[in-house]
Amino acid sequence: MMKLLERIGLMARRWATYQRVRAELESYTERELNDMGMSRSDITRIALEAASLVKPQPKGKTEEEPRPALLRQRYSAYL
Repeated sequence: MMKLLERIGLMARRWATYQRVRAELESYTERELNDMGMSRSDITRIALEAASLVKPQPKGKTEEEPRPALLRQRYSAYL
């Protein structure tokens, strides 16, 4: 039963990450996206990739540590 709950929690965190990254990318202009080397058609793929990077939480850890935006980590060379 705990495995099921952990799996549901992981899927919820991945969905939240997908939504957050997608919203952030969609807020950029075409020029900003081009400066980062992507286009509007790449937004879904990049958001899915960011969501797939979310790992299960270690046992006993109740909340995530604050961390920089996923896009800034991945595309820091372009920003």
